[in-house]
Amino acid sequence: MSKVWRILFALFVVFALVASSCGNDDDDAPVSEPAPAAPTEAPDEPAPAPEPEDEDEPAPAPEPEDEDEPAPAPEPEDEPEPEPAGDPNIVELGGGAVIDITECPGEWDNYQGVTDSEIRFGSSLPRSGALAGFGTISDGVQLYFDHVGPIDGRNVVMVSRDDGYVPARTLTNVEEMIDVENLLGFAGILGSPNNLAVHDLLNENCIPQLLNLTGLPEWGDPTNYPWTTGALMSYETESRVWCQHVADELGTGATVAILSLGNDAGEAWRVAFNECATGLGLDVVEEIQHDPQADSVGADVINLAASDADVMVVASSGAFCPQAVATVASLPWEPMLLVSNGCQSISLFWVPIGPLANGVRMVATQKDMADASLADDEWVQFVRGALESQGVDPEAASHALGYIFGEILHEVLLDAASMDGGINRTNLMRAMWQMDFDSRGAIGNSPRAMDGANDSYMVEAGRIEELVVDADGARWVPISDVIDYEGQTGTYGQ
Repeated sequence: MSKVWRILFALFVVFALVASSCGNDDDDAPVSEPAPAAPTEAPDEPAPAPEPEDEDEPAPAPEPEDEDEPAPAPEPEDEPEPEPAGDPNIVELGGGAVIDITECPGEWDNYQGVTDSEIRFGSSLPRSGALAGFGTISDGVQLYFDHVGPIDGRNVVMVSRDDGYVPARTLTNVEEMIDVENLLGFAGILGSPNNLAVHDLLNENCIPQLLNLTGLPEWGDPTNYPWTTGALMSYETESRVWCQHVADELGTGATVAILSLGNDAGEAWRVAFNECATGLGLDVVEEIQHDPQADSVGADVINLAASDADVMVVASSGAFCPQAVATVASLPWEPMLLVSNGCQSISLFWVPIGPLANGVRMVATQKDMADASLADDEWVQFVRGALESQGVDPEAASHALGYIFGEILHEVLLDAASMDGGINRTNLMRAMWQMDFDSRGAIGNSPRAMDGANDSYMVEAGRIEELVVDADGARWVPISDVIDYEGQTGTYGQ
């Protein structure tokens, strides 16, 4: 076969195969519109793939019906939210009693009398006159602090002046000391009328008036006089202990004669005793009030003796106590003798009259350095040793009493130093009205405690004791257990 024929034959075979292929496509596919021409440019973003019609988007899983959203944790019942801070001008003393420092004078300084090296207190006492034996109490307070050393890095300084137990002189002393002595406050002013003379002045000027050496009930009034506190058993409490003792010893119908100071203190004793005497069936048959500036009460006692009463109450103080007792001893009259606890000191009041003092009874509230029965007492040994090391006779005048009140002031200052702001006037009063400690100088180491208007009296415990003077010396002999009214005498007027 020639080359031309071979080429023609090959072309025929090719056309036959193409024709066969096109016939098969027409039989299997439906006839359709021609496909659109492809675009000449690719699109910017590919079209999204269509969602399959038979696969819906799955629904979100349902929340479990038994698992609610947890509630917030409750606040613990025993930890309430802290209350907002109180008014910084209000100082709580207890029982609703407060100090409002907005009532203080504009120039008032809470840190007056507190320097880098000193804490300064003032006092006014009788260094002359019938009660001169008490004039060294402030000296004893100074000796106490000299012995124990500084508090919060500062020495305690006592500044004292003589008033002769004359209220007008007390007022003059206090006014002058306020002006020139740079004092934190006053501590240990003696005498009810004397403290009353400066009561309003010190409270109006927000100046502490601490440890008044008198049992006038008015000192337990923190609601109206928050800057003033007492240091002795209230005369009302003392009188009621006297009444009960007489009733227990002599019974209903016992007769009583009363010698009392002619001032606020004597009146408080007298009124309180008459009230409780009525309730216990005692009969007050005679009363005499004597002049606080008198030279002697001998004539008054002779007049009382005419009553021939079963009991004589000496509601007085200082040299008047031994005068009255010595006068009774010179008479045929032999009453039970009840004397105020302000006349407790054996060396100061009873040694001068010796055995004539036998049988005197009182409500004792503190330890006496000259009491032979307390020779082994820890407090007595401490005070005697300290005073002797300072060159002072422990039984002379009232230095040992100053140690007792110094211990109390010491505790108060330590408490004030631990408070926010440290030692200042308001913290001093907070510490005083909220004190609570067992006093080593108290009979039975009884507590010295207060709680503002809930409990406004520091001394509420004592013991009936009788003085015995013999060849073995003088000593107080207990004739009752400690009578403790702690927390029960309330506040002034209640």
